[in-house]
Amino acid sequence: MKTNTTLRIGRIQYRQLAEMSKRAGCCLELATVEELGGNWGMYCPFADAVHPDASKDDPKIEERVILQLATTVDAGQLRSAQRPEIDWSQLHDDEIYKFIVAHEIGHFLDNHCGFDIWAITDPLIQRKCQQVIGAVNEVLADRYAWNQIRPGEPVPLCETGKRLQDSMAESMLLLNKYVPRTRRIPRSLPAGQYSYIPRSMLMTNTNVSYVGTKVSSDLINCARNRRRVYRRDTRVRG
Repeated sequence: MKTNTTLRIGRIQYRQLAEMSKRAGCCLELATVEELGGNWGMYCPFADAVHPDASKDDPKIEERVILQLATTVDAGQLRSAQRPEIDWSQLHDDEIYKFIVAHEIGHFLDNHCGFDIWAITDPLIQRKCQQVIGAVNEVLADRYAWNQIRPGEPVPLCETGKRLQDSMAESMLLLNKYVPRTRRIPRSLPAGQYSYIPRSMLMTNTNVSYVGTKVSSDLINCARNRRRVYRRDTRVRG
């Protein structure tokens, strides 16, 4: 079914998508569309704080890659988004949230690394790679996500995708030659409703409710009232 309504993520749905993220080696946090700058999902390559077991009082944290997901999605707006290859209008309502999370996982598992471009010594080639890496990574993330929700089904091309087929193929060849992408093998995190919960999910009662009723109250207080510890600077200066 396809509608133009605003979809809102449910608690069970969040927990299912969090498990999907952990199987890929990531954690999942929720945020509003406004907090995400108008995006429905985001991926950052830098790790952030997560609690290995949010049901225990232990304030121990680890650092893991965290994916962000919007709590609401305007389905009509998403389907009308202009993409470099795949036609998002083909997505049904019940596929949208899974597609968004899978897309962000695709950025983590199967993309070209932008930092690698700085190792290219030829300035012309470096500039060409910089110009195309963003669009190519979006195509790769979309393909990964499509394969997760419609395995074995050919990707539906949008009009832009049809027009850019040849140039996108050339861009992929360029990046594969000078910035070969790293296809990470997923290193799954432990499964479980309270395992590997981003600390940010403990900052509001609304987000805590998505995690579950057994989140440690002491851990919530610790997360919300933590104080930054300043260390004396003992470095030796010349």
